[in-house]
Amino acid sequence: MRRLFLAMLALCALPALAAPQIVAARAVTSPSPKASPSPKGSPNPKASPKPKGTAIPSGPKVIVYPFTATSSGLPEKAGATVATIFARAFEASGGLDVLPTPPPTSPKLYPATAARLGAGYYVAGYLTPIGQGVSVLEQVVSVTNGVIIYSKTAQVFSVSDAGALALDARRAILADAGVGRDYQPSTTSETPAPTATGPAGQAASIKISGISGVLGHLFGKRPTVAVASPTPEPKPSRRALVVRISGNLSGGMLTTSTDLLAADLRKHFHTSIVGAPVGAIAAAADAICGADRDATILTGRLEMIPGHFMQHGKSRFYLKAYACFGALLYQGHANGGDAPTAIRNAVDDYVELHPDNH
Repeated sequence: MRRLFLAMLALCALPALAAPQIVAARAVTSPSPKASPSPKGSPNPKASPKPKGTAIPSGPKVIVYPFTATSSGLPEKAGATVATIFARAFEASGGLDVLPTPPPTSPKLYPATAARLGAGYYVAGYLTPIGQGVSVLEQVVSVTNGVIIYSKTAQVFSVSDAGALALDARRAILADAGVGRDYQPSTTSETPAPTATGPAGQAASIKISGISGVLGHLFGKRPTVAVASPTPEPKPSRRALVVRISGNLSGGMLTTSTDLLAADLRKHFHTSIVGAPVGAIAAAADAICGADRDATILTGRLEMIPGHFMQHGKSRFYLKAYACFGALLYQGHANGGDAPTAIRNAVDDYVELHPDNH
């Protein structure tokens, strides 16, 4: 019995004795807990480089429309040439997404066309020959609300002068879009970013290739003998005296809008901007006309009308014309998607009814 008990005890002890050996064997054969190697061919992870600069993938979208010549003394393609200079300057200096200029369209359709093409801003303006140069009135309009965010009038005698105006417009767009005026393109290019001091120096450092041949006699080379062209209709002798307009816009915008009114009227009448004494136009008409008793005084009021749900705002311009003795000769108003269009529409209505400025 004792032998049977000892044999059974020995059999029970065998698994216990074998267990440590199995554990030890597993410990030997199992690999130590190390970091698993990277898949074959894949590099070890490294810290990702910090993004360079503060560049944006796509800047504000802008369209440059051909500038409108207010006189027949300029080449036929002068407005398109100046628009090309602006577009090339925008592209060379970076920060803006310049959209292709759409096919020729009426200035009245500028806001709608820009909105349809997805632009946030558009640039347009007027050209008037002055000596061997050109007076350029540039305007930057926000497509969102139709407000002129920037405007400037300057005499231009070279491509660099026009490029300087373009750089001014560029800064205004970047500032209004919240990008910042010091934006520089993140990718290197053959054209260095402008570094000279001031807009004129910056414009001179930008290579606007392909323009010199297009300019022809636009800057400083207009022929003394006029090229044969359709004879423009003579303007009536009665002059248009433009008085600063009023409205619910900033002082700078009202100054620009007064220039716009004069530019639109100048297409049809002999026009000049005059100062007016403080007070109602009717009471000050005699002093405004002075010795020019046959003139007509034109002024108006510009209002920005906010949009409603799912609708953009619009502009409305009230135009008034007075005789030199104070009588109100005409009053009317017109709407537009932006201030320039509203003013232009109001002038067109007036010219249609009063072609002789009576």
